[in-house]
Parts: sequence; C-alpha cells; structure tokens
Amino acid sequence: MNKLFLLIILIFGIETSFSQTKIDTLQQNLLTTKNEKLRLTILDTLVKEMMQSNHPNQMKYLKELINIAKRQEKYDLAAEKSRFIIQNYTNKGQLDSTLHVIKSMLAIKEKYKKKSSEAHLLLKRGSYYYNKGELNKASMDYDIAGDLFLKSGDSIFTADARFFAGQVYVDSNNFLKSVKRFEKAYELYDLLGDKDYSNYTLNELSILYGKNDFNDKAIKERNRILSDAKKLKNNTAIAYAYYHLNTSYTKKNELDIAKKYIDSLAISINNIKDLTKKKNFNINLSIVYVSYFIKSNSLDSVPKYLKQIDKQLTLSNAPNHQKNLLLFYSAKYYKKRKQYTKAQEFLEKFLNNKSSDVQKVLNAKKELSKVYAIQNKYQKAYKHLKNYTDAKDLDNSKIKTNTFLYYQSQFESQRKDNEIYKKKAEIALLEKDKQIANSKRKILWIFIISIILLSIIISYYVWKKGKQKRKILAVKIEKNKAELKQFTQLLIEKGKTQETLTKEIENLKEKIGTQESTEKLQDLTTIKILTNEDWYNFKQKFKNVYPNFFVSIKNRGFDLTKSEERLLAMEKLYLDTNEIASMLAISRDSVTKSRSRLRKKINAPKGSSILDYLEAS
Repeated sequence: MNKLFLLIILIFGIETSFSQTKIDTLQQNLLTTKNEKLRLTILDTLVKEMMQSNHPNQMKYLKELINIAKRQEKYDLAAEKSRFIIQNYTNKGQLDSTLHVIKSMLAIKEKYKKKSSEAHLLLKRGSYYYNKGELNKASMDYDIAGDLFLKSGDSIFTADARFFAGQVYVDSNNFLKSVKRFEKAYELYDLLGDKDYSNYTLNELSILYGKNDFNDKAIKERNRILSDAKKLKNNTAIAYAYYHLNTSYTKKNELDIAKKYIDSLAISINNIKDLTKKKNFNINLSIVYVSYFIKSNSLDSVPKYLKQIDKQLTLSNAPNHQKNLLLFYSAKYYKKRKQYTKAQEFLEKFLNNKSSDVQKVLNAKKELSKVYAIQNKYQKAYKHLKNYTDAKDLDNSKIKTNTFLYYQSQFESQRKDNEIYKKKAEIALLEKDKQIANSKRKILWIFIISIILLSIIISYYVWKKGKQKRKILAVKIEKNKAELKQFTQLLIEKGKTQETLTKEIENLKEKIGTQESTEKLQDLTTIKILTNEDWYNFKQKFKNVYPNFFVSIKNRGFDLTKSEERLLAMEKLYLDTNEIASMLAISRDSVTKSRSRLRKKINAPKGSSILDYLEAS
C-alpha cells in the first residue's frame, strides 16, 4: 500500500515538473520571439498550460494574448480568452472589472465571425446583472444568448442559457416564462443525454408547479425524476424526489400516500455518503414527520421529533429555513394541544424572522389570529385576520393569473415552439438529411393542424353543452331564490299577523271578560309561527339556494344549535332585527341577546360581522 502511494506521488511529481518545465520553455520562447503571429501561437499554448496548473501569472499572459489577437484580427479568439479573465474577476468579487471587460469585448461584436462569441459574453453579462439584482437585464441577456447559441448549433450552451433564464424568471415571479425556459432546457439536456442536468431542470420545474398549485403536474415530473435517479443510482436525487413527492401529496391532503414517501425517504437517506447532505436530510426528515403527525392528529408522536430537530439544529450550521420550520410546527403542535400562550410565542417568533416561504407566512398569520381570538385578544385577532385575508387574496390572485396564463399559452405557442425547437436541435445534433427533415416537418405540421382542428371541434362542443347546462342551472337558481324569498316573506307576514292578533286579544279581554273565551283565544295566539314543519320547509328552500352553507360551517368545527343555525340563516338573507324577530316569534331583545351569545361562543371579534368571521375561518 505504501509503495503504491509513493508511486502515485512520484508520477504526480513528474507530471508537475514536466508541466512547469513546459511553461518555462514557452516563456523563454516568448522572450526571443518578435513575430506577433508566432507569439500568438506560443501564448495560446502557454495560457492553456497555465490555466491547467492554475499558474499565478496566467492573467498577465491572457491579457497579452487578447491584445495581440485583436491586432491580428482574431476577434473570436480574443472573445474566447476574455471569458477566463471575466470569470477570474467575478470569482474575486471585482464586478466593476467584470463589466468593463465585457463591455470592451461587446463593443467589437460586429467583427466576430462566430455567433457563439457574442453569446458567451452575454451569458457572462447576464450573470453580472443577476449578481447586481437587475433581473430584467439578466433575463434579456440570457434569452438573447440562448437564441444566438441556437443559431450557431451549440445545443449544450443553448440549454444552459434557457436554464439560467428560467431561474431569473422564477426570482422575478414570472411564472409562465420560467416554465417555458425550464421546459426548453430540459428538452435539450434530454436530447444531449445529459441526465444529471435534465433531472436537475425537472426538479426546478416541479418545485415551480408545486408553488403554483399545479400539484398533479408536480407529481408527474417528480416521478420522472425518481425513475431517472434510480437508473443512475443517484442516492441524493432519490432522496430529494421522495421528499418532494411527500410535499405534493401532503398538499393534496392524501396523507396515506405521503406517509409512504416519508418512510421511503428515511430508508434512502442511509445510502447517502456525503455526511453534510446526510445531516441536512435527517433534519428535513424529522420536520416532515412532525408535519405528518400534526396533520393526522397523532400528537403524542410529535414531541420526540421536535426535540430531535432542536438537537440536530444545534449540532449543525442549519439554514434559517429549517429553524423557521421548527418554530412553525412547534406553534401548530401547541395550538392543537390548546397551549395557546406557547403557540402564540412560536408564531410571533416565526413571523418576526421574515421567512421567505409565502404559504407558511400566510398560514402563521391565520393561526395567530385564531390564537389571539381564543385568548380574547380581539383587536390583535382582527388585525392579523385582516393581514391574512389581504395577503391571501393577493396570493390567490397571483396563482389564478399564473394558471390562466399557463393554460392559455400551453397549446397555442408552447407546444408548437417546443416541437420546432426540438426539431432544430435534432438537426444540429444529428445532421439529418434535408429531405428527411423536410418530410418530418411536413408530418409534424399536419399533426399540429389536425390537433388544432380537433381541439376547436371539441372546445365548441364542450362550450355548447356547458352553455345549455349553465342556462338550466341559472333558471333553477332563480326559481329557488324566488321560492325562498316568497316563503320567508310568508313567515314574516305570519309573524306580523300574530303580533296584531295578540294586541286585539288584550283589548278583547277587557270587553269580553269571560275567562273561558279568553283562554281559547290565548291558545290560538300561542300557536308557534316557525314550527318544525315551517323550519324544515324553510331549510330545504334555503339549501336549494345555498347548498354548502351549513356543511361548510360544521366542517370548520363550529357545533351550532338549531336556533343558532336559524339565526345565521336569517343573517345570510340580510334580514333586519325586526324581520328576524317576526319570523322566529320572539322579541327584538331576544334576537340581540341570541346574536351576542353566538358571537361569544365562536370567539368572533367585536366590530366584525359574525357571518363574515365564520366564512373566513
């Protein structure tokens, strides 16, 4: 074993010595050569050797090479070598120098013979703008670079440019463009057989789908990632796939399937050899177990994992994201345990940390509002509830917009562009015969036109059927509303009639005076206006108009009595206190007291509508 080690050192020493000797020889030749063409050839070889051995003087000779290349009108060579100077400045954080070199080289872009020369410089400038936070400029450079690489037939760099553009569009919240760029990058990586990068791109795409509630599409992509990762025996990629599949099924509330992926994640982590990644996955594993047990109400299993996460975070330099997740799920646990003070403490800490997870922040605001309300801190509860509803409306609006834009463009442009793009990539890579390519292109267009025509026919049929159904449904809804309004008015009139009758009886008591007669009349007036039969008929008509009203309230955990349900139904019809009193045959004070008792029972904040509070909870 020692002999082998010594042999390796000897070989390495010989190679290093040989490389250094070659560099020394080239430098000596350079000193004695005056002819610029010869100097350019020597410099080209010299900088390659220096970059390979990371020689400290490489920048000096790179700059000389570029200057001579420009004088000799070898502009593409100058552009190629300038990339290494640019990268050197970027690595050192000297971004002003980075931009200066890029600008000087782009100033002569008209002299480049290769389109890829300009494209490489735009890639570098895109990186510069991204580092400076100028996302619009960065995405523009990446897109133009991708187009230039595509024209020059550099498919691998085209894929890279599309991928970088996709990342920039994610950061600038342009969902549609980020999806398009990632999908184009994936197609090219897949054609080139670059499985690692194609899987990485699919992973970014699946995360993007998941964030915008395209859960089924996210699951489809993640299953493809898992399949490819297993073929490549990439244990880290397998673990990531299990982790993200659990996330997707949890969002769909399919907890049994989610649990299977959590258990698979636990097994796959053991196969990861990188200790840092292994520790990181173990923390995430504990977090997903906590999330699962809270959702499935297996609360006795939670403390063990919370302690485990806390210990794991102490032993490692964990990112803030994982620390925030510990605070968030600790709050969820204590709220379910009805330990509201602790839940409030963890939720406030989580929100103060300003997490980048928008969904978790929204959820935390909603939970904190409920915790405050339970503790009778109604002002704070109302404030956080309003913050939650405002932010939720904004987030839902963004997701709805993204969904609409995605489906609008899916067939008209994306599919068509992808097929043409894929065809060009295939021609560039495989150098197909023109006649075969033209034949395939014709078939492709026939196929696309056929799909378009079929889609138009199907869309028209679906639209026509839908229109008929909507018309029938609209008539039915209007009929149900009219019946409910008529029946409600009947009950109100019935109440008013009873009030009148009761007053007349009081007058008759004085005139008639006979106890037996007055008792009979009294019996008549005590007949219930809103009888069980009245309530049954009213409730059926109410459900015809608002079918999910009572079910929705019950599903939110509010256990209401029949009288409370009646009161809420009256509120939903926007009846005033007098009309409610008439319908229920009670006084205005009784209505007011009933409303007050209901507000206390559900912990609704003062000043807000009981109905609005229940529907927002």
